[in-house]
Order: sequence, then C-alpha cells, then structure tokens
Amino acid sequence: MGLKTVRVPPGMEELFERAEEVVSRYFRDRVDDPSRGTIEVFGERYVLVRAASLSVEFFSLVQSLYGDGRQKDADDFARNILFDLAHSIGASDARNFHSKMNLGDPIAKLSAGPVHFAHSGWAFVDIFAESQAVASRDYYLLYDHPYSFESDAWQRAGRTASFPVCIMNAGYSSGWCEESFGVVLVASEVLCRARGDEVCRFVMAHPERIEEFVARYRDRSPDLAPRITGYQIPDFFARKRTEEELRKSRDELEMRVRERTAQLERSNNLLREQMEQRELAERQLVQAQKLEALGRLAGGIAHDFNNVVGIVLARSAIVKRRLPAGDPLINEVDRIRGAAERAAKLTRQLLAFSRAQLLVPEVVDLGRAVSDLARTMIPLLGEDIELLVTVPDGAETLGAYIEAEASQVEQMLMNLAVNARDAMPSGGRIEMVVRTEEVRAERRVTTGLLQPGDYVVLTVSDTGSGMDPDTLARVFDPFFTTKPDGRGTGLGMSIVYGLVRQSGGAIHIETAIGRGSCFTLYLPRSRREPPVRPVTAPHGRTSGSETILLVEDEDDLRESLREVLEEEGYRVLDAADAIAALEVLEKHGGPLHLLLTDVVMPRMSGRELALRVREAQPEARILFMSGWDPHASRLWRDEPGVALLPKPFTGDELTEKIRQLLET
Repeated sequence: MGLKTVRVPPGMEELFERAEEVVSRYFRDRVDDPSRGTIEVFGERYVLVRAASLSVEFFSLVQSLYGDGRQKDADDFARNILFDLAHSIGASDARNFHSKMNLGDPIAKLSAGPVHFAHSGWAFVDIFAESQAVASRDYYLLYDHPYSFESDAWQRAGRTASFPVCIMNAGYSSGWCEESFGVVLVASEVLCRARGDEVCRFVMAHPERIEEFVARYRDRSPDLAPRITGYQIPDFFARKRTEEELRKSRDELEMRVRERTAQLERSNNLLREQMEQRELAERQLVQAQKLEALGRLAGGIAHDFNNVVGIVLARSAIVKRRLPAGDPLINEVDRIRGAAERAAKLTRQLLAFSRAQLLVPEVVDLGRAVSDLARTMIPLLGEDIELLVTVPDGAETLGAYIEAEASQVEQMLMNLAVNARDAMPSGGRIEMVVRTEEVRAERRVTTGLLQPGDYVVLTVSDTGSGMDPDTLARVFDPFFTTKPDGRGTGLGMSIVYGLVRQSGGAIHIETAIGRGSCFTLYLPRSRREPPVRPVTAPHGRTSGSETILLVEDEDDLRESLREVLEEEGYRVLDAADAIAALEVLEKHGGPLHLLLTDVVMPRMSGRELALRVREAQPEARILFMSGWDPHASRLWRDEPGVALLPKPFTGDELTEKIRQLLET
C-alpha cells in the first residue's frame, strides 16, 4: 500500500501503515455543521485556525506590544508561550486519541503521532534512521518537517527569520511523544526553512540530554555545522516547576489567610498569632533564599579552589620524593602539604554547605552510628554534660538506615553535639533520639517544606541558653558564630545544613532564650541494608609499570599528576579533554590498563569518554576524579573495574587507588 503521511526508516513501514489505518479511521468520522458553527471528529469538537495567526502574525503582534528596541524580549516571550501551549496540546491530544482508539502499546501510541500530525495540518514528518525511540533518558529522535505550517506562514508572508520559527511543531510533537512513552521530552529545531535552510530539522530528547545529542549531530555533520546556530532548548519544564511551586505557595497562603480570617472573627488574640506566623514564614523564605545564594557562592569558590589545592598536594609530593633522605627541606615540604590538606578540608566544608560536595554514599545504620559515637563523645563533652541516647534496637533497628557517607554522618553528629555543649557553659543535658517516621503530608519546617515520605528522624536537644530570633535566622550561615574569637570557624551548622539538604532531607529547630534548643533532622529512609565488609589486608605496593591514560582539562594539575605517576613507574598518556584523549588512544595502538579522567569536561563528559574507551579496551580499569559534582558517585556504583576519587587528593591516595583497581 505504501505510506502516505509519514516517511520512516526501512523496517518500520508496517508499523506506521497500521498507524495510518487507525488515524485515517479517526478522521473519517467527521461532521461539519456550519448552521451550528461546529466541526466534530470522532465525537470531539474541533476548530480551524489560520496557520499564520499562530506563527508569523503572532510574533508581529507581540513585537508591537513590546515596542521598538525590545524585539529580542518580544521574540523570547512569543517562543515560550507557543512552545508551552503546543506541548500541552500535544500531550492532551495524545491522551484523548489513545483513549478513543484503545491504544495501549507505547510503540503504537507513538507511531500514531506523526500520522495524526499530518492529518491535522501541522506538518509532514520524515524520521531519520539513526533515531532510537526508547522509554528512557536515551530517547533520541532526529526528524524533518518538510511542510511545517510555521515555516510556510513566514515564507508566504515574505519574511525571513533570524531564528528557527517552528516552535509549535517542536512543542506539539514532543508533548505527544512524552505522553506516549512516559518519558519527559523536549524538541529543538536546529535547521529552519524560514531562516533560509533547505529543511526544517528537529532533535527530540530528554531535557537533560538534548544539548548533548544536538552537539553530537553537529559534530557528525560538518557541512551543516556552521548553520546549526541560534537554536534554543525550551525551558518549559523549569518554568513549569516554578509555576507549580508558586501556585502551591499561593494556595498555602490563601488557605492560611482563610483560616486566620475565621479566627479573627472569634478573637483578637488569634490575630496576633496570625501575624507572627506570617512573619515567620517570610523570614524562612528570606533565609532559604539567602542560604541558596551563599551556597552557590561558596560552591563556586570551592570548585575552583579544589584544582589549586590538588596542584599544591601533587607538587609537594613530587618535591619530597626528589629530596634526599634527611634533607632539612623535607620538613618544609611537609608543612606545605599540611597547609594544603587543611585547605582541602575547608574546601570540603564549603562544598558540604553548598550541597555540591562529591559524596560516595553507603547504607548507614543511624541508630548504631549514634550509639557508637556517643561513647567517644563523652570525654569531648566534659564531665558536667549529661548525654542521653535513645536509639532503636533489636528488630526496630532494621529501618533506621540512611544513605550517606559514614564519615559525613559522624561529622554531622559531632557538630550537633559540640554546638549543644557550647550552649551550656555551666553544664546541662544533651538528648539524642533516633526514630523512624512516615510523613504523610507536606510539612513546613525551618529549612522549608518537608515532602511526604519515609524518614529516619534524629532529634538533638539541649538545656542550654537557646537562641533569639536573629541568631536563629543566621544559624546556618557559613562563618557565623556566637562564640568568642578563636573558638570555632562558624562552619559547623552550615555543614549540617548542607549534608542534610544534599541527602534530600530537612531540618526543624525549636528554640527560645533560656529554654534550650531542639534540632530535628529528617533524613530519607533507605530500604537497603548496610553491606557486610570483608576484612582485607592493607595494600603494600604502590608502584607499577602499566599504561595509564590521564585526562584533565586543568593544565597544571594534569602535568603534576603525570609526574607523580611517571615517578611511580607508569607509562602515562595525557590529554586535555575527551576528544583529544580518544585521538591519543588511537595513536597509542597498544593495550591500555587504566583510564584516569575528570568527570566534567568541555565537549564530552568523562562518563561518555569511559564508555568509548571500554569499547576499544574492554579490560581497561576506569578511575573517575571529581571535586564538586554531587551526582558523580552514580558513575561508578555497582560497576566492576570502576571507582571514584574525590578531589583534592594526595599523590599517595592516587597511587593507592590505582593499585587497588589494577590488582582487583
């Protein structure tokens, strides 16, 4: 029979022929009744709209409303409105069509989309063979709209655009495919006839991967690359989340106003309570915004500082190894290294506050961690401090599990205990309680809103001096402290805040002057059990002769790491980015034993590079290094022959990790 409404790669014709039959049957059931002003298709009412009014004329209208000199603002506004509208319509039309035609299979749902697109006058669809329609973040669709109504409207109006104009085509098609597969999708037009290109070409993918796929296509198409410019990745989902948050906040505020108004009618005293709670909510909002801004600043500084500290650690190790035994300069080098290690610790604290710390989480029994640490904290707290600990035991212990770094949990508990101790200079009592709780509804706490879910709850209370509202408002600020000079850095509570928020938890504080303080930490509960750790002998050998490919975009750090590895006997190949690394590997031609690569790099990520290297060298070990990406630990978990080394690190830590990988 042959396809009439869509062009697809070989092997897919039969699937889309069935889709044409279904869609054609749907549109054959059409009834026009001008006497009533109705058009109905398959029992659904439709309307006809001129194509130009939703494209070139709409842009002209918005530009006239914005006025002279604001064309870019007007175009951005028009694009956002049209994409959001089309994406929503595409998803809604898909739901309606799937229901009407009893389509349950995702492939059948998706294949009906391009055919429906043609029948409804949007565009003809030409799908490229390299596309991969899979229900995951790997979804990738490359396609043309040879007769897009938007490009056609601009050309008929005799106008040439400076940007791709097929906004609604991109929004509608991605909305339909998203509804069909249950995967969040966006589409971006990279070539456009209204801009002077031969075709209207689109890339559709997950929002977090679409720029990657566009870059790949541009790299594979050098003849088209100069023209693949000016495209935009729709930020529909970011706006949608913001709108939902604003709508939720508005609904909460309206509910509180209604409740307070009813109370006002009963008692003037309750009016004061309403004003106090409203002021508290405003302070919490301001505090949350301030902490987010401080966190971004701290994280940015710490990220850049990480590489500098790494260079100092590596160079000091090189200098020390080159000095003869007994040289008096060795002591000076050790002091430099010690200072760099203290700087690295400060960097990790800043990253913890900004929630950008690279964590290697494991399942931790919080009840056991509190019990074990309590015994070591007693001498630290002093004889005049009474420490009471209540944790689940027996069968209850199963369930007090969280996913975090054990060392970070210990640091968090220590900071809370020391903070409570310092609030009781004349002695007092600290209570630590661990329990589990199912939060069924959204709850407002000091650090924002606590979402529903299962939590392990840690409560740390003291009988100390308490905090006034001004101190409470700044309790999580980095470098803020009420202690005398020389006692504390002011980072303790900011670190607790960062670790809890990075784990997806929240904190609530109850305090008053003279009545002590109670910190309640909500940490997401893990359903996994802590692993049983085998007892292994310590590693003795740190040198080797294997071939290592080193990839790091910071030149000084790369050179320092290269020298450290070469002095250990390794043969080192190095590159400044992933693309150059692949070229080096191809020229090398011999076996590669280990890839040592940064995670975040220009042009291609460390993860993508590792996959490409494994294709060429399946036996190669992979060692990622990163200093700020909180999601980097996902790169290696449960993968054999792959590990992660957080930056900054010493030369000994690097060579020890390499030996562990190579000898495992």
